[in-house]
Amino acid sequence: MKISPLKVGGRTIKTVIAVFLCFLVDTVRNSNTAFYAAIAAILCIQRTPKDSLREALNREIATIIGGVWGMTVLLIEKNIYLIPCEILRYLCLSILLIPLINFSVLIKQEKGTFLMCVVFLCITVTHGTDESPLMFGLNRIADTTVGIVIALLINQIPVAEQKAK
Repeated sequence: MKISPLKVGGRTIKTVIAVFLCFLVDTVRNSNTAFYAAIAAILCIQRTPKDSLREALNREIATIIGGVWGMTVLLIEKNIYLIPCEILRYLCLSILLIPLINFSVLIKQEKGTFLMCVVFLCITVTHGTDESPLMFGLNRIADTTVGIVIALLINQIPVAEQKAK
């Protein structure tokens, strides 16, 4: 049995470069949330620049909407009323997915619905007790934007594809 050498395709190389650039930008920004930029870059490096742009737009819109909804809930909790029972809070956050999902359908962003929900829950569940959860929300949106921009730029670089044997 002959073992062929490892083949690394152009899209793989672009993905690696984009993720590394996300980490470099995070080092300059010092946001400590490069993970979100890297995720956006990985998902937005698609087969063609056109596919990348379509994915990037869906991702950006979904992240902004989920982020704004999440930050709004945190503002209400911080300034108006915080549900004292954790289980009841989780129930309310789960129920709040209904208007978020309906909103995504209303604005014809069904492809981004899952991401809106993920970003909303990421902000409200995992960062609600942060000293500045709103800053996390804004950084989360900014990091996604950084990853998207890097992915779109990197995906413009032509790469010779290896032919299958």
